[in-house]
Amino acid sequence: MLSENANEKEDFLDSIRLDYTENVEQLTLDGFYKDKSEVTIPVSIFNNERLSALEAITKYLKEQLKLSYSEISGLLNRSTKTVWGAYSKAIKKMPEEFRNARGLDIPCSLLKERKLSVLETITAYLKDSHNMRYSQIACRLNRNDRTIWTVYQRARKKMRKNGFSS
Repeated sequence: MLSENANEKEDFLDSIRLDYTENVEQLTLDGFYKDKSEVTIPVSIFNNERLSALEAITKYLKEQLKLSYSEISGLLNRSTKTVWGAYSKAIKKMPEEFRNARGLDIPCSLLKERKLSVLETITAYLKDSHNMRYSQIACRLNRNDRTIWTVYQRARKKMRKNGFSS
């Protein structure tokens, strides 16, 4: 009886080890998933004075992750023409690559929903999912506190109107 319990425990532990190993192998060193639908974007790329949110995202995905315009358009649910235009503007405004693009990440899948603007989506995610204060969000996104408050209020209003909660 005692050896049966020991075997059951060992089998249980083996299954946990296998699950853990498989999950760890899915992650890459940069914190991105191998599956492109699970790409994340570091919040630190928004901390610049030159680029809009969409320009920063397209620049990051194109230069850091080496994605094509069609892959980026699929991730963001935008047309290839829109992605190309945003990237073209971004490289004119900021020819150098992002430095230290790491830290808190935003799942790219959030940006597929088009009911909110890119900035509204990011702000609502940081406020609701990470319980960040307006001043913290403003600092991370290089925006004014009052702008972030306004963007968040607008996002909440849109979410209520469209029937999904904040």
